[in-house]
Amino acid sequence: MRILVIVVLSGAFVTACAPTPVPESEGNSYGTEGLNAVLWVQTAAEYEASTRQAYALAEMMLDVALADPTWTAVTEQGGTDVFDLPPAVVLDVDETVLDNSPNQARQVADDRDFATDSWHAWVREEQAEAVPGALEFTQAAAARGITVFYVTNRRHEVEEPTRRNLAALGFPLDDGIDTILTRDEQSDWGSDKGTRRAQVAGTHRVLLQLGDNLGDFVSGVDVDIATRSGLVAEYADYWGRRWIVLPNPQYGSWDGALIDFNFGLSRADKRARKLDALETAREEPRE
Repeated sequence: MRILVIVVLSGAFVTACAPTPVPESEGNSYGTEGLNAVLWVQTAAEYEASTRQAYALAEMMLDVALADPTWTAVTEQGGTDVFDLPPAVVLDVDETVLDNSPNQARQVADDRDFATDSWHAWVREEQAEAVPGALEFTQAAAARGITVFYVTNRRHEVEEPTRRNLAALGFPLDDGIDTILTRDEQSDWGSDKGTRRAQVAGTHRVLLQLGDNLGDFVSGVDVDIATRSGLVAEYADYWGRRWIVLPNPQYGSWDGALIDFNFGLSRADKRARKLDALETAREEPRE
């Protein structure tokens, strides 16, 4: 009898101390999305190959763009007089120039979603490393006399730590003009980057745009998946020539489109909508 009592009590103790299982629809599977995405960025040779490939292509296209006086990479730039302007390139910052996967990893480890306060705390650490290939490309552009603009949706309140982070890594910054254009820096500079692209286009001929999000290239991207696909098709001649996109499986407007940009949904509802968006193989073979 004594042995039986000990076994029962021991089992109760283990049950009491074990972590409470999280329902798959509420936590574990949702967190796995971020876990796999962050690990791909941080460990996959294919990620580094992809970013280096993108920047190698961008450097080749610089010479093509410079040689063509009618070349421009922004839809906000028009008129024949713009082609006498000095050349520039426009790059996004996060996951295009700076790698913020350590912050994403913290979110996964702590099982929490994005929050502005914790994001700004990360930015103020000034610890982001360069995306592979980004530093070499921007330095090559600067060496050709091309001004490098960083058009970012980081808010204006964290522009200075962003500048210090970029400078510490060796990214070219122009002391004579503002080349870091942040969200809310001016009253009409919201999350849509169109007004900032127009600002650059007013003083420079933009040779290339580089980013990880559709909104880094064109406005009106917070729409349904089919419309976003239509935007890609509309500018088919730009991709790989004037516009170079980098991979980012961690976050972006692609993710928002899956939930109709309703970020207030519960994790379970977000997961359900994403499952609904999956395309599986056809039940019957094609004829």
